[in-house]
This record gives sequence, structure tokens and C-alpha cells, in this order.
Amino acid sequence: MSYSSKRQRPAATGRQGTSQQSSVDHSITSLNPASSLLGRLDGVVQTSKGWRARCPSHGGRSASLAIAQGGNGTLLVHCFAGCQVHEVLGAVGLHVGDLFIHRDLMSMSPAERKHLRQMALLPKWRAAHEVLVHAASVTLVAANQLLEGSPLDAEGLAALRVACLQIFDAQEVLRDH
Repeated sequence: MSYSSKRQRPAATGRQGTSQQSSVDHSITSLNPASSLLGRLDGVVQTSKGWRARCPSHGGRSASLAIAQGGNGTLLVHCFAGCQVHEVLGAVGLHVGDLFIHRDLMSMSPAERKHLRQMALLPKWRAAHEVLVHAASVTLVAANQLLEGSPLDAEGLAALRVACLQIFDAQEVLRDH
């Protein structure tokens, strides 16, 4: 018998009827967050971008809950009726942490751990790159204006100072690794 067919309907508070089911099924969540969540929802339909289901928090008959899986396996959950993620998950006995794949670092090889650390740095590196591109654009505009013989006004000078500080900050992010 599947979990969704034996679970109780959520109360108006959006909480699961028993806490025992949550602790029993919690270990399954760490292996595959998608199957753990989808197995607890009603009216699940696969779409081109993920899944749609009826929201367990507010009820209703339409598939107002969108679920998508990120590139790293993390689940993204959005209720178009406005329910918060913690309300949706609480209604089926899960927590926000259950949307993420939990990895056992001790069972990984040193090369796998190194790769995981490098992957964790990618968002920082992308952000630093975006900052550098923007700061370079501001600097180029200011340099062209000065080259044409026009002095920088107070706003332009302030933008140039901020761009320089952003370059130093990006340098710190990129120097760490």
C-alpha cells in the first residue's frame, strides 16, 4: 500500500496527523527526495518541467503545486495558490531539508570530495564573474568619458569607486580557491 493511500488528510493547520510516519519515512528522503515527496502527494502528473499535484496544504481540486528537480537533485516546490514551502511539506510530514540529497562524505573517495567542494564554489565564482563584468563596464564608461575630456560628475565618480571596491571583493572570492 502506498503512503499516499494510507495517510490521513491534513488538518486545517497543514500538519500531518501522526509524527511516527514522518520519522519512519525520513530515511527514504535522503536517498531520493523526489520519490519521497511525490509518493505523499495526490493527483501527481508528470510535465515537461517536472510534476504538478494537488497542494496538500490548502487542499483544492486543481494541480496548483509545481515540483521541479534542479541539476543537483534538489527539489523546487511552488504552490500557485500561495502556500509557503514549509506549509506544503509539513502537511505531508516532511521538512525543507528533505528537498535536498544528503550525501555521506565519509563514504566518498578523496577525489569525489574534492569535486564536491569545487562544485560548491561554482556559484561564488559565477557571482564574482558577473560582478567583474559589471565593474569593467562601469570602469570603461568612466575611462571613455575622461578620455573625451569630460570630468566625472558626483554620481559617475561614486559608481567608479563602487566598481573598484567590487573588483577587490571579487578578487578575494577568486583568490581563496
